[in-house]
Amino acid sequence: MKKILYSIIFCMYLFLISCSINNKDKEEVTSGYIGDELNIMHIEANNPDFINYIDNVSKKLNIKINIIPCPEDANNRQAEISNKLYSGSTDIDLISVNDEMVSEFKSRGYLEPLDDIMTKDVLQSYPKDYVESVSMYNKNVFSVPYMMDIMMFWVNEKYAILSNVRDIKNLDDFSSFLNHDYGTGLYAYGGAWEETYIYNDLSQFINMFGGDYYNWSNDNTRNAVVFLHDMLKYNHTSKAQMIDRYEQMEQKFIDGKYGSIFMYSGAINTFYNSGKYGEDGIHVVKLPNIKNLSTNIATWQYVLNKASKNKSAAKRFLQYISSKDGCVEYSNVMKQVPARIDVILDKNININVPDIDTIRGYVENCSLKARPLTSESMTDISEMGKIFQKYLLDEMALDEFCYRAQKIVDRNHSK
Repeated sequence: MKKILYSIIFCMYLFLISCSINNKDKEEVTSGYIGDELNIMHIEANNPDFINYIDNVSKKLNIKINIIPCPEDANNRQAEISNKLYSGSTDIDLISVNDEMVSEFKSRGYLEPLDDIMTKDVLQSYPKDYVESVSMYNKNVFSVPYMMDIMMFWVNEKYAILSNVRDIKNLDDFSSFLNHDYGTGLYAYGGAWEETYIYNDLSQFINMFGGDYYNWSNDNTRNAVVFLHDMLKYNHTSKAQMIDRYEQMEQKFIDGKYGSIFMYSGAINTFYNSGKYGEDGIHVVKLPNIKNLSTNIATWQYVLNKASKNKSAAKRFLQYISSKDGCVEYSNVMKQVPARIDVILDKNININVPDIDTIRGYVENCSLKARPLTSESMTDISEMGKIFQKYLLDEMALDEFCYRAQKIVDRNHSK
């Protein structure tokens, strides 16, 4: 009996040793992933929601992810990131960039191609023309979009009631809305017309008037420019906005100083959280059909530093965020429009973004246009803004403005 008991005890001892060895092996296998580390420079580095999102992704992928902030000012941000990439710095792996930055960086040899992430199947989930013009260079893909910004039309319902134009469907409706007198210090239309931001309104109106930003002899392009000029001439909008960027314009719209604006969808949370958002306040409406239903889109996207020492971890991260699940997770945590069209349009997916049905309407019914950008985007945007402001203020004639605008786009635009 004792021999049997000793045998059982001995077998149990061997079993425990075996389990211990197996557990040790599992820890060693896992430790390879725990050792992976990733440094991401991100525009949302100080946002608590984004920090929580990254913490969850870090645990899910078993990667230690360090988030590094970048300057808020667009020019300073672009300069700092450009310097890091140019110098071959290895302290940053992934960087969140906008269209302007990737348009400059992709042709300079700073970035790692991401064709193994953005495969043909994945590319089909993004707007084709946008990816080809913004993310690609020489048939290689250099960025992975994670958030989409759609230029949308927003109206203050109080102005709609006063003007008796409750539905701005076309140019006649828009003109009637603009021509109403709303009172001192109140304007039918507002825009961020600081020299590096006015480009967004300029390109948007050219889209809607059926023009071509790269052709300044096109009658529709010139008609869009004249329309913006006359909004200022006839006091439909304010000369004071010549120094306003989006932050100032958004606040003025919230404060009721503007009756309508064009603004990217990324602002929807700012408006929603102001307490002024709703059908009886400020809200998104359908795009007016002036010549065609065409609107700007932009994205925030990740690029991979070619000098990165953590490319394997970086690509695992990109593989996840470009997946449908990864796209949905980011959208729901950050309450922003996802970059993938299939995710936006899938009504079976619960997207935690205010007014998502109206946003879906833009995606379903509008031609989504990449903003026209050159290989020297920031320089050209600033120069275009300066001469456009001069034209709006009658310091430059239309023909001279169009002549100079053509020279700017011809200088760095690859046709």
